[in-house]
Amino acid sequence: MNPFPKVLKRLDYIQEGANPASGVVLLGCTVGDDYDNPDNRVLVVRDAAVAAFSFGGDELVSIDAGAGGTGYALGENGTLISFDWLGGTTDAALAQSLQRFSNPAVEDLGPLRRLRLLGADVVCAGSVGQVYLFADGRFAALPQLTVEGEDVTIEDLAGASASDFMVVTSDGYGARFDGRAWHKLDLPGNSSLNTVCRLPDGRFAIGGDNDTLLIGAADQWQAVATDDMERDYWGIAAEGDAIYLAHVDGIDTYDGASLQPLAIAKRQKNEFVVLRSGPDGVWSLAGRSVGLIAGGRWQVMV
Repeated sequence: MNPFPKVLKRLDYIQEGANPASGVVLLGCTVGDDYDNPDNRVLVVRDAAVAAFSFGGDELVSIDAGAGGTGYALGENGTLISFDWLGGTTDAALAQSLQRFSNPAVEDLGPLRRLRLLGADVVCAGSVGQVYLFADGRFAALPQLTVEGEDVTIEDLAGASASDFMVVTSDGYGARFDGRAWHKLDLPGNSSLNTVCRLPDGRFAIGGDNDTLLIGAADQWQAVATDDMERDYWGIAAEGDAIYLAHVDGIDTYDGASLQPLAIAKRQKNEFVVLRSGPDGVWSLAGRSVGLIAGGRWQVMV
């Protein structure tokens, strides 16, 4: 892909993004830092064209989109915005497609943290193990995740559908949902777990604090040995046989044998938090920075 046009305004701060189709990137941004009256912008970038919409009243925390044309933006207090990124080629067309939904249960339970499309299913999860399936304009609560009777904070989720996915928590746990019940995973280590992705072979990769990289499925997990780099991994994504992990100072690559830093020119000011896979490669999205890893090479986009 060619470098983006100038898409960010002065107060835009990227929280997450998605790459639902080749040449199309969605950016979910908070605007400024007024937490009492939060504002957000969602951008649909196609080559040199940009369409955007704004919404307020809740702070955007997560965004995802499917190849069919529908995107979703999630606010931490239960707001969900659906929009047509495929038909929304102008600001007006994008705004006309918006639908806003609210999950009132969030006010009593606690904030949400992540939204993911799992196959055709829209699933969001939050700070006390609460998980919801969004369908037909309604939120249906799935069984709440607890570990030994205690609430846990779900940081990320990945899987094939709402009846076949796994989550990781900042409490150091992983769990799999089979459509009816939760099954705690027997994971090595006890560091906070921040991010998870599904690999092309059906296994999962998990990143967390203290150099944590776990690879496996069900109850067969491998802890990848590191050189005590003292890194906390906040984003994870895969392209082919390579797994990429984002930490605050850069991105590491795991090729099945060892972890190595990805070559990124230091003369450029970049931020690293979120990694998302898409048809164009692995996208790095954070703050005021957008980068693309394609074929193992880094390209600055914003």
